Amino acid sequence: MKKFLVSSLVLAATGCAYSQTTITLSGSIYAGLGFNSGGASVRTALGGPSSFMFSGKEDLGGGLSALFKLENAFNADTGNTASAAFFDKQAFVGLQGPWGTVRMGRIYTPSFATLALVADPTGTFGVFTATNLMESHGVRLNNGIIYNSPGFNPWTYARKGFFGALAHFFGESPTGGSSQNSATGFNFGYGAGPLDIELSHQRSNLYTNPTLDVDSKSTIVAANYKWGNAKLYLAYSDNSARNQVNQARVKDNTDVLLGVSYPLGRGVLSASYIRKDNKLVPQNDANQLGAMYEYFLSKRSKVTLGFARIHNRNPDRPYRVVNGYAGTTAATAGTTAITLGMTHRF
Repeated sequence: MKKFLVSSLVLAATGCAYSQTTITLSGSIYAGLGFNSGGASVRTALGGPSSFMFSGKEDLGGGLSALFKLENAFNADTGNTASAAFFDKQAFVGLQGPWGTVRMGRIYTPSFATLALVADPTGTFGVFTATNLMESHGVRLNNGIIYNSPGFNPWTYARKGFFGALAHFFGESPTGGSSQNSATGFNFGYGAGPLDIELSHQRSNLYTNPTLDVDSKSTIVAANYKWGNAKLYLAYSDNSARNQVNQARVKDNTDVLLGVSYPLGRGVLSASYIRKDNKLVPQNDANQLGAMYEYFLSKRSKVTLGFARIHNRNPDRPYRVVNGYAGTTAATAGTTAITLGMTHRF
């Protein structure tokens, strides 16, 4: 009996060893100078938005896999984490099969996935990222559960044919239940050959106190098309919000993006123009023009020169170039930024 138990334990341990998840460490490190003007002062800052990620996938048999990702954002200029949450970029576990993928945890919203993966030539990785001026659609939210159809692989971000996603992020209010500070969103699209096209919609609630309970909704449609060596980008979003306590509108704007990327020498030249039409009074329209050249030293390393400028119709309420590549915060940012930096992916 003892021999049987020992043999069973050995076999069980061996079986577990064979079914262990293969864990991969990956990420990117960026560091560079940002020259900023148009703010309180002309300044030069060292920026460094970087991240590392643990990810793993286990084959469960029958076409089913378990997967997870844990991703931390940190600043290479200081070595500090980008926020108080350690895995602030992604933290999820899920199942993937022939029927699609279900993930739970801290995940990207479907609308931000449309903005980053379809609309923005930079993928939101650059000084003229679309998030400087366009709605970010929450980027990523906590307490989420998302389903992606088989046409979109959230592991590789590859699209094939028709696809869609549906997500809900449960509220975090300690007193108001799961509806407060919650969000629901979806996207659907088509990707094949030279064309990617996608539509997303999201409804969110932001509860601050009994007098500030804001419901918002955002819709974005985006497409990119490979035309010869060039890739063309087009996006339009409509965004509105209302305080449910007094029915006052607190947001009403539309965004339009036109972009292009083109291989040039050992690198890629990309550019975009964004126009924000703010319909609230006083009018606070703005536009952004940006360009970037990425010179590849290898498959993993590149040097980047970038430029972004925001022109504000209402200088008393300006939009600013606020991102890690410019080395700026809301308090230090200006309206023009030039960056020179290096990225290494591992």
